[in-house]
Amino acid sequence: MKSVERVKAALKFNKPDKAPIWKFSSGSDVYTLASLPSKDWKPGHGANESGLFPHGAENLVKYGLWEWDKPEWAKNPKYDNWIDLPREEIDEFGTIWKKGGINTMGHPGRPSLPDYSQLDKYFEKHTPNFDEKDRYSFAIQRGKLQAKEKYRMCSFGLGPFQIASQMRGFNKYLLDHYRNKNDLKKLLKYITDIFVHHEKMWVKYGAEPHGFVLYDDLGEQKGPFFSPKLFKEFYEPVYRRLIETAHELNCDFHLHCCGKIDPIIPLLIEFGLDAIELDSPRMTGYSELHQYRGKIMIWACINIQSIYTQGSPEECEREVWHMIRNLGTKEGGFGAYFYPQVDHIQAPRANVKAFTKGLEKYGVYDRIPKHWWSYPVVNEWKYDKVPPLPPVKL
Repeated sequence: MKSVERVKAALKFNKPDKAPIWKFSSGSDVYTLASLPSKDWKPGHGANESGLFPHGAENLVKYGLWEWDKPEWAKNPKYDNWIDLPREEIDEFGTIWKKGGINTMGHPGRPSLPDYSQLDKYFEKHTPNFDEKDRYSFAIQRGKLQAKEKYRMCSFGLGPFQIASQMRGFNKYLLDHYRNKNDLKKLLKYITDIFVHHEKMWVKYGAEPHGFVLYDDLGEQKGPFFSPKLFKEFYEPVYRRLIETAHELNCDFHLHCCGKIDPIIPLLIEFGLDAIELDSPRMTGYSELHQYRGKIMIWACINIQSIYTQGSPEECEREVWHMIRNLGTKEGGFGAYFYPQVDHIQAPRANVKAFTKGLEKYGVYDRIPKHWWSYPVVNEWKYDKVPPLPPVKL
């Protein structure tokens, strides 16, 4: 199969030849496209923006893909090497970030929308302009050169939940679900409208996407941030609209989500979500995810909180089978996701290679012994232990 055929077959449980691979390098069945910031975006220029650097722009500036029109305060020689300095940053949604001077995306900083009475004025100033054709040109041009037969995935970056929570401050945001319901729904609608428009612009300007991906972490280690009832009330209008817009554009919709989120997966399936991506599938749990096999495609990395970072190469290799068995079916439904920033999580290079080797051994469907699909799975998983493989012969 060609890459795009393989991903689509896995999504539809239509017998792909092997598990599709999603990398941000060579050997991937998926090619991810991301838009550039607006040329009109002027971080650090506005009122109360002194000292705020552009968020997520280091490599774009370094490689000449986007130019920061520096405000006067930033022209001070002490900021000549601002990319290497600890700093505060601002993104196109006006949210504030704290950066430690190391090569990570940083962490959410102080709230940028502490008062809902300023909501309309806030978005007058901080609505990203996704109408600009130039935002998409570089990604689309590279995609046409490098991804003719790959599954083209257009990325939105962080999703509505994360953006809204950064605007409000996390604790205050969770309380908004009870104390400021109408204001919160209005805020989420603002953000959803922006993302719907972004979807349409990717198609309008010729990206020819097969799918869209959104990054929204909806849970913590032990469960979602809200009950299924609360999630349905506030986030069905968000996700259903984004998903349905993608489907109207003949595209699939993929959601990256960290946290133990199994209680809300039935709702995401109900909303029409095509696939979910989990960096740490064992955080949610194989026993909990097993029930959704055949109902939604699951992209997964070898668990980055334990096995990928702390296990042996042999364990990582074996874990590939357990992911395929517990998250997918013999008709498909599983995809291998390679966590892109292995230096951030300090995953050993040998373990990354073992992931690839495991896919070569266990990810090609006609090489998998038929009885492996019915061989009993583990009932009680130990978070950092990898069980043996099924016997080659019964």
